[in-house]
Amino acid sequence: MFLLLFCEGAFFYENEFEIEETFQKTVEFVNSQSANEFSLEPIIMRLKEYDNSLFIEKYACDLLEMGVAAIFGPSSRANSDIVSVLSNITGIPNILFDAVNEESEQHKAGHQLTVNIYPAQHVLSKAYSDIVLNYGWKKFNLVYDVDDDTAPMRLQDILQLRDIYIDAVRVRKFRKGDDYRALWKSMQGDKRVILDCSADILVEMLNVSIPFEMTGQFNHLFLTNLENLEGILEPLRNNETFALNITAVRLRENHINMVNTEPPNKLLTNLIHDAVMLYYFTLKNVSANYMVEEPPQYSCNNFDFNGSMQRWPLGEYIRRIMGHTLTYLNETYFQHGHIQFDDYGYRTEFEIEIYEPMDNYSLAVWHTNGHISNEHALNNITKKIVYKVATRIGAPYFMEREDADEAELTGNSRYIGYVVDLIEELSKEIQFEYVFVPVPGNGYGKYNKEIKRWDGIIGEIINNDAHMGICDLTITQARKDVVDFSVPFMTLGISILAYEKPLERKPWSAFLEPFQNEVWMYVMASIFIISFLYFAISRITVGDWENPHPCNKNPDVVENRWNISNSIWITIGSIMTAGCDILPTHSRMRIFTTMFWIFAIIINNSYTANMAAFLTNSKMESSINGITDLAGQNEVKFGTIEGGSTYSLFAESNETIYRLAFNRMQGSEPSVYTKDNNEGVERVLKNNGSYMFLMETTSLEYNTERNCKLKMLGETFGEKHYAIAVPFGAEYRHSLNVAILRLAEKGILPALKQKWWKNENNSCEHEAESEKDTPDLTFDNVRGIFYTLYVGIFIAYVIGITDFLLYCHHVAAEEGLTFKEAFLKEIEFVLKVWNNKKPVSIKGDSVRSKSPTANGESDKSSLKSFKSITSRYL
Repeated sequence: MFLLLFCEGAFFYENEFEIEETFQKTVEFVNSQSANEFSLEPIIMRLKEYDNSLFIEKYACDLLEMGVAAIFGPSSRANSDIVSVLSNITGIPNILFDAVNEESEQHKAGHQLTVNIYPAQHVLSKAYSDIVLNYGWKKFNLVYDVDDDTAPMRLQDILQLRDIYIDAVRVRKFRKGDDYRALWKSMQGDKRVILDCSADILVEMLNVSIPFEMTGQFNHLFLTNLENLEGILEPLRNNETFALNITAVRLRENHINMVNTEPPNKLLTNLIHDAVMLYYFTLKNVSANYMVEEPPQYSCNNFDFNGSMQRWPLGEYIRRIMGHTLTYLNETYFQHGHIQFDDYGYRTEFEIEIYEPMDNYSLAVWHTNGHISNEHALNNITKKIVYKVATRIGAPYFMEREDADEAELTGNSRYIGYVVDLIEELSKEIQFEYVFVPVPGNGYGKYNKEIKRWDGIIGEIINNDAHMGICDLTITQARKDVVDFSVPFMTLGISILAYEKPLERKPWSAFLEPFQNEVWMYVMASIFIISFLYFAISRITVGDWENPHPCNKNPDVVENRWNISNSIWITIGSIMTAGCDILPTHSRMRIFTTMFWIFAIIINNSYTANMAAFLTNSKMESSINGITDLAGQNEVKFGTIEGGSTYSLFAESNETIYRLAFNRMQGSEPSVYTKDNNEGVERVLKNNGSYMFLMETTSLEYNTERNCKLKMLGETFGEKHYAIAVPFGAEYRHSLNVAILRLAEKGILPALKQKWWKNENNSCEHEAESEKDTPDLTFDNVRGIFYTLYVGIFIAYVIGITDFLLYCHHVAAEEGLTFKEAFLKEIEFVLKVWNNKKPVSIKGDSVRSKSPTANGESDKSSLKSFKSITSRYL
C-alpha cells in the first residue's frame, strides 16, 4: 500500500520551544495512529524577535517550494498576515493558534484558506459581557494594555456597557513597564476591576495595588486572560493583606492523557495540539472518500496576485471540512472540546470555564448560547473567613442581654434575638463563622445627598466594613442600586399603630345619661305637678264622683277615687308605660290624661332612642379604619420613620392616597417623623389617640403583643420584604439564598418568628369591635338600673316590714296578747306558704247584728266596725 507523505510547515519563535515541542509530539502521536494511510512530516521555521514581515514571507515561500500541505502559525507576535495571504493564493491551508485581529470584510476575502483555533474575539467579547452581567456588576473599572491590538475587539461588549451605565463604567489603559501605581491610585476606593493583561505581568501589577487598598476581602477582580493561571498567583498566597476575590476564565479542558504526549498546561500549547489533531482528522476524513494527492511545489517568483494562478484544489476542500463538527466524533482527542468555525475561519464553538485561580476550583461554565451553568454543587472548597454581620439594636431582632455585663459575656454571646438565631441557623447550613457588629448610630441605611454617602447598615456594606447586613432591613430600589440582597426571609406590609384607650367603667348612673340633669328635674317636677293637677281637676269633675256601693241605688254619699295616692300612681304608670288599674271616665279627665300620655310617649321614646349611644364609648378614632380614612382627616396626626422604607413608599408612590398621606405628613408642624420605631411607639402612647404611627406589621405585631395600650388599625398595605444585604458580587450570596430556602422548607423560619413575636404573658383585654351600628350593652353600662331596682326593693321591704311590725302591735293590743306572741302568731301564718286564706279574728262582740234604722245609722255603724276589723288582713 502506497504511503502518502504530507509535509506540514510551522512557524515558531525561538522562545516558543514549549509550543514547538508540543507540535512535534502531537505529530508523532498522529503518525502512530494513521494506520499506514499517510504520514505527517513537520518542517519548522524558527523566527527571531527582530524578524519582520519580509523575513516571514521568505520563510513561507521556502515552505511552499518544499510542497507543504499546511502551514501552522505564526503566533500573534509576528504581527503580519503575509502567511495567510500566501496560503490564500496557493490554496494551502493556514492554521493559526493565537489571537489575531479580526479584519474587515475586504481583508477577510484574502484569508479564505485560514482558520484560527483560538476563540473568535467577538465571541469572547460576548462571553465576558455575559459573565459581568450575570454577576450583577453595574459599576466597575475596565483596565487593558493599550499596546494590545486585540484588546478593544475582545472587550467591545463590555465597553458598550458604558452607554447603559453612565458614569459607572470607567476605562483605564496602561503600557508594559509603566509605573502601575498611578493606575491603581486612580481607582482607589473602587471595588470591582476587570483586568485584561498578559500573565507575565499579573503578579507585579497586583503587588503594586496592595498599598492602595485594592486587595481587601470586599474587592473583586475579574481576569480576562484565557491562560490557565493555576500556580501563577502562588507568590501572593501568603500575603495577609491580599484577600482579594478573584474570578478568572479559561477554555474548558478535557484533561486528556495521550500516549507519549504530555503538553504543558498552557493555553497555546493546548491549542497547537488541537490544531494538529483537527488537521489530522480532516485528512483522515478526506482520504477515506477521495484520492489524495500531495500538493504541488509553489515558487513565490511565479505568483500571480491577480488570482489566475491555479490553487491546490484539495486545500480548499480540507479548509471547508475543518469547519464541520469533526471534533464531536473525536472529542476525547482534543484538549478544549468542540471546535467549529464560521465562514471566515474564526472559531465560534467553545466553552469558557469560570474559576477561582488562587485555589483552582471551578465556579461556572459559559456556553456559546449565552447560558452560564453554575458548578457550586461540585465543589466543597470554601475560604476560611470570619464573616462580619452588621446589624442594629432593636427588639425583637437584635437585643443585648440584660445580664451581659454581670455575667461578663463577650462577642456574640452578649446578644439575643431573631437575627441572632437566624444567623446561627444559616451558619449551620453553610458552615461559616461570624461575629456581630452593631452599627454606629443604630441606623438602617439612609443616603445623605449633601455628602453623597450612605450611613447605617447599608453604609457598612458599601464601605466593605461588613460582609452582610441583617435586621428588619427592607429591600428597596435605592438600596438595590448600591448593594445586593439575598432572597427574602420574611414578608410583611405596612399598617397603622394606634392608641388603645383603656376600657372606661361607666358610672352607676350611666342609664341617666340620655337626659341631662335639668331634663330629669323637669320630668320629676312634671310628675308631681301633673299628679296634683290631676287630683285638683278630679275634685271639680262631677262625673268622677261615684257611688261606693253600686247595689244601693240611692246612696247617701258618693266618693272620688282620684285621691293624691291614685293620682300619683296613674301619672307614674303612664310615663313608665306600665298602665293603671283605674281610668278616668269623664271627657274632661280623659282629655287631660290623653295630653299627658302624649308627653309620656315622647319622653319614653326619646330616652330609649338615645340610651345605647350614651352607654357606649365615644372614640375619636372609631371613624378611622385604614390609610384612606387617615389621609382624609385633619384631627389625628400621623407619621413614620424619616428616610426609611415606609417613608420612601409614600414619597415615591404615584397612588393618590399615598401622595395625599405624604403631603399631610410633610405639611405637619411640628414634624411627625421619627428616627426609629421606638420613638414612634412612645409618641403614640404619649398623645393618647391624637397621633398614629405608620410602621411595618412585624414591628407593629411585636409592640401590640406587649402593650395593651396599642392596637393595629385597618388592613395591611404595601407588601415588603426583609432580606440580608451583601456587597455586589459576593460569592457567598448564592449559598445564603439556598440556606434561607432550606430553613423555610424545614419550618424553621416560622418557628423563629413565633418564638420572638408571641407573648405568652399577654393579658390584654381589648374591647371587641362590633360591626353593628350600636354595640351591645354590657353590665357596666346598665348596672345603675339594677342598683335603682335593688334600692327600690329595699325601700319597699323596709316600709313593708315596718307596716308589718305596726300591724303586729295593733293585733297584740286588740287581742290582749304580748307583742312577741302576736309577732310569732303572724310569722307562723306567713311561713305557711301553701295557705292563701286567712281567717278574720274578732275579739268579743265587736260586730253585732243591729236592726236597721230609718236614717241607716245602724248600717253605717256595722260597716265601719267591719272595715276596722278586716282592714288588718287586707
